[in-house]
Amino acid sequence: MTNVIHKDTPSHSEKDEQSQSILKKMRDVSIEEEAARLASANGFPYADLHVFPLSTEDVILVPEADAIQFNFVLFNKQNTRARFAILDPADTETLRYIKNFSDEHGWQKEIFIASKPSLDHAWKAYSKRTFIDNLDLVRVSLRDADLEKFEKDFGELISLKSIHTANTSRAMEIILAGARKLRSSDVHLEPAEDFVRLRYRIDGVLQEIGNLPLERYHLMLSRIKMVAKMRLNVRKVAQDGHFFVNLEDKRIDVRVNSIPGKFGENINMRLLSGDDVIVDVTALGLRGLAYEEVTKQITKPNGLILNTGPTGSGKTTTLYTLLNHINQPDIKVITIEDPIEYTIPGIVQTEVSKNKDYTFATALRAVVRQDPDIILVGEIRDDETADITANAALTGHLVFSTVHANSAAAAIPRFMELGVKPSILSASLNVLIGQRLVRVLCEHCKESYEPAHETIDSILKLITIISPKAKISLPQEVTALYKSVGCAKCHFTGYHGRTGIFEVLTMTENMTEIINNMGTEQEILRVALENGMVTMTQDGILKALDGITTLDEVWRVTDQAESLRTLYAELMPSELSRSTYITEEIFEEAKKETASLKAFAKYIKTINSQLRIPTLFAGAILMKATDIHIEPTGDTADVRFRIDGILQTAATLPLTDYPVLVAEIKLAAGLRSGERSGTVDGRFSLTLEKGLPDKTKKVDIRLSIILGGFGETIVMRLLNQSIIKLDLDLLHIRKQSLKNIYTAISKPHGIILNTGPTGSGKTTTLYSILSKLNTPEVKIITVEDPIEYRIPGILQTQIKESENYTFATALRSLVRQNPNILMIGEIRDDETAKMAIQAASTGHLVLSTLHTNSASGVISRLNAMGVSNDDIANTGNLFMAQRLVRKVCEYCKKLLPPTEEEKEVIEKTLGSMPSSKEQTTLLKNITLPHTSGCPSCGGTGFLGQLAITETLLINKDISALIAQGALTSEIEEKAIGLGMITLTQDGILSVLEGNTTLDEVRRVTDL
Repeated sequence: MTNVIHKDTPSHSEKDEQSQSILKKMRDVSIEEEAARLASANGFPYADLHVFPLSTEDVILVPEADAIQFNFVLFNKQNTRARFAILDPADTETLRYIKNFSDEHGWQKEIFIASKPSLDHAWKAYSKRTFIDNLDLVRVSLRDADLEKFEKDFGELISLKSIHTANTSRAMEIILAGARKLRSSDVHLEPAEDFVRLRYRIDGVLQEIGNLPLERYHLMLSRIKMVAKMRLNVRKVAQDGHFFVNLEDKRIDVRVNSIPGKFGENINMRLLSGDDVIVDVTALGLRGLAYEEVTKQITKPNGLILNTGPTGSGKTTTLYTLLNHINQPDIKVITIEDPIEYTIPGIVQTEVSKNKDYTFATALRAVVRQDPDIILVGEIRDDETADITANAALTGHLVFSTVHANSAAAAIPRFMELGVKPSILSASLNVLIGQRLVRVLCEHCKESYEPAHETIDSILKLITIISPKAKISLPQEVTALYKSVGCAKCHFTGYHGRTGIFEVLTMTENMTEIINNMGTEQEILRVALENGMVTMTQDGILKALDGITTLDEVWRVTDQAESLRTLYAELMPSELSRSTYITEEIFEEAKKETASLKAFAKYIKTINSQLRIPTLFAGAILMKATDIHIEPTGDTADVRFRIDGILQTAATLPLTDYPVLVAEIKLAAGLRSGERSGTVDGRFSLTLEKGLPDKTKKVDIRLSIILGGFGETIVMRLLNQSIIKLDLDLLHIRKQSLKNIYTAISKPHGIILNTGPTGSGKTTTLYSILSKLNTPEVKIITVEDPIEYRIPGILQTQIKESENYTFATALRSLVRQNPNILMIGEIRDDETAKMAIQAASTGHLVLSTLHTNSASGVISRLNAMGVSNDDIANTGNLFMAQRLVRKVCEYCKKLLPPTEEEKEVIEKTLGSMPSSKEQTTLLKNITLPHTSGCPSCGGTGFLGQLAITETLLINKDISALIAQGALTSEIEEKAIGLGMITLTQDGILSVLEGNTTLDEVRRVTDL
């Protein structure tokens, strides 16, 4: 018998809904991107209000009608600083209203650009109804089974609207049952002048439930105080009490607190249930190295497990869960609590007294005499408790406790402030856990959206410093974030439940050292990150990227972003910069005008001034410029591109445009536009909307500003434009020279120095050598200024002279890291030179650069820096020199016979070279390349650059000459006799091969 299976296919209406959903998502993406571009084009910061934690109290400070009329929102106010988001930066009416409104209130305003969906999201604050009102509205739209289930879940809660007809016991039953149904941890009753405000804390956030009649509250208050065994006639002092109630077949301990207020006593009822606090360890939210370390440390026989976080951050749940995980019949566990919140079978629980005769300290002294294996101290509040706790951890007990601090790193200085000696703390501490609770997005109604580039950049900067030791897989790209919506499944909050975000600080050798040396919080954080700690903020971001929570939840509970950005600035300075966004449209328009520099110069004058900077950058990238020079003259400002090593005029602008141009560039680099000084350095980056073939999507800019006679002269170097293959075999180095390099780098120690002027390709050559040497069994460390290429597997550091972190001081520190290979960006002074030679003589292979004219000239240069000939002879592996010459454009190249004078120059230069078959062939029929210029090369006649090199291999003969103090000319003559190809010879060979011209060789050598 044949079974026919009918496959379910979506109906037309379902397909329409799916299509509409996809279209809506695409529209949202394009709208956010458009808002970000509009902000960038007008010099305003961009804000995505979907990810910014909004405060209803802040939003409603501006009248709703005005906010909607002028299309803006007040989304954040701290003290006198007010942040406004507007839709249109050109709307003068809106800007005028905000200015007047801010002036009236004495606020300092900050203007951001936001999208219309962002404003709509923020405006929801105006229309927030009470929870009961929302439930009532939803009930009207439900039918049949849905309505029946809704009535079962929320029917009693909605009856609060008519609570004035219910008796007091029934009213209390409704309130507590509603709280339990909504997973509320606390019930707040707050009397006002005309009503009593009822709020539930659901998933850590207070939700407005509704207002109760004031006349019924007095009876309800008496009922609560009576069952909680509180004094009925005492109304002017705070009181505590508790009672038990059975809800949903569970025994709930209700802790009651009352405080006097202007309109009566305020009541808070906390609902506690042992069933809610114990979860599986795997469900806490720990992962990677954090999970491994916590589960490992709690099985040790002794030591201190310290948990830190504010009230309500889940510390109790974490500690009880960990205790429950290790609690066995053969282990005795005693807890000291204030108060005992949850009863756990198999554990001895004791409670401190309120009259201070049985404190944490006195209880702890007594408990250690009860022969426990494990002790839990509810909270370390004073010096005495801290000291006894740390010593108990050293005397064979595993101790769990909590301390109030903002982070795991901050808990260590806090413990020292409580009088615990650093040596005792480092010896007793097993692990430090910092945590917060964030709400979990409802799986039934959460929506994804694509954030703007600015949001993505901000996220990536915070998570890129996570160490590989963390054992966490980091996202390669951020394509989506998630936002809350609200549905019946999550009680219209958009969230269902909470999860922890954690940071776990473990004790390692370097952490012990920094604690013993009383390191600062920032120093402790740095070491912890190096050891693989993921901070709470980073853990939260990763959970937001996984769709577990939202970014605004993470920002709501953490305050570490600024510290991480500071660390990011120190660890990854080349990425710290602000980013200038270049759209695909700007690129395409600029591309049409880059056939020649004249055409581009004419085009620049015609475009909108707001597009001038991104268009200049687009033109520079398209024409493969390495530098942009902007120089004011008497009446104009000249913009010049360095293309293939030659400066060429790209635009001439009126001098009146120059101040705006300078201000925009300074703003991009995060500098103050109004300040002028002798020299200013900065960095920023260009983000390309659409990558070009063989180009990266991000270009780093190194900025230098010098104050000159006509004003500030700007030089911007464009770094990492192209996807460069760092391969020695592809650098156009001649076979003989390449052989010398391979011989030199095969040695385990010694020094290799590359010499040449700025922009001669020295760095690319050294990086290509490092790329060849970079293997898992070799440790390579570089110290650079700045880091120009990033190579996986290599530890790269950058000097910072403002903090006295120079090449010399860095080198002194790095040799203690025991690397196999060191690369020093440049030897600039005597101290660095001597230290580099010393490192090369003590088992390290050292690579660096030096400014001198030739390979043999390195020796006299090192002599001038105080390095002896013997040291140079003993440590030298290879000295090389190189230059870059422009490569002839293949589209307009013509080969012509040489003049007699040119032929004589060629033959004289190559005469000292050993004859070879290749050389004989080249000299047989000499033709020289000439160019006329064409659209392909922008009319310059050249396209790209190639290297010409000379390599002086320090063999026995050369070493002997150096040791004897031979002249530079003698050393060079000997090297040529041994087969060294000089710079000029390599240049002439490149000319004969048709790659460059004689004039180019003359330009860069002494031909």
